[in-house]
Amino acid sequence: MDWDWDSVMLWLTRALIGGGSISAVVLGLLYSFQERLIYIPKIPGIPNDFQYYPNDYGLEYEDVDLTAKDGTKLHAWYLHPRGWTLATRQQRPSVLFFQENAGNMSFRLPFLRLLARYLNCAIFAPSYRGYGRSQGQPNEAGIRLDAQAALDSLLQRTDVDKEMVVVMGKSLGGAVALHLAADNPSTFRAIVIENTFLSIEDVAPKMLPFLGPVLGRGKIGNFLIRNKWRNYEAIQKISNTPILMLSAGQDEIVPQSHMQALYEELGGSKNSTCSWAEFPEAHHNDTYEVAAPQYWQAMLAFFRQYVPIGEQ
Repeated sequence: MDWDWDSVMLWLTRALIGGGSISAVVLGLLYSFQERLIYIPKIPGIPNDFQYYPNDYGLEYEDVDLTAKDGTKLHAWYLHPRGWTLATRQQRPSVLFFQENAGNMSFRLPFLRLLARYLNCAIFAPSYRGYGRSQGQPNEAGIRLDAQAALDSLLQRTDVDKEMVVVMGKSLGGAVALHLAADNPSTFRAIVIENTFLSIEDVAPKMLPFLGPVLGRGKIGNFLIRNKWRNYEAIQKISNTPILMLSAGQDEIVPQSHMQALYEELGGSKNSTCSWAEFPEAHHNDTYEVAAPQYWQAMLAFFRQYVPIGEQ
């Protein structure tokens, strides 16, 4: 949609000098500081560096240095179960994992340990710019460069079967995974997303309800959102890749309707390569814990159908 920018500025001016002055100020802060609202590399009161390491969770690991296309220096972990030989790694699937928005990758190790164990896979876990030991400041354009750098590095490894690479993302990581898959068609064996949103424009009113009248698909205030992450557009470009969609029924951050809408964008139940798994009692961050048996059963069923995982 093309906006009449004169009308937009007139609206903002009237809001500023009229009864909506507080809202206008908040909108201005949203525009100026949205990266700080969307990306939370550091949990308050906790140092930015790693609090845990993969060997604390029974995983062997390698520190990997990456450089994004814009020159930003990045860090990643390549993880696998203990005792795996080169030949073993070459025969197992590799999961390129993108984390949620808060804290560094060390807080994902309890989950990654189970992922490696249940799916018999290696894991490549890059840290977004500004997170962990990666340099720079996070934003959508930069994180998309980070994701591409991670994929390029993973595909260059001699211990990775390039036909067995799966991309997985949770919440914000789901957005990263979808856009990376859309930018690299036919690269991934499969995609897994969990509790992901339609777009930042659509999820912002959930966090700031008073913005509902001006933010959302087709609304006048969307120009304020620089970090759009329009997943409803990206997902339309991956229709030929098998995808598993994991959705928490009690998600308090991203309404479940977002995941349901993304599912319908792919054709829903009419799309044989689109798998849906719902966990009615789970919340945004605890799905794999609250619904552990059902969660891992869904993951295993999907992998066994599309990604050979070998013998445990």
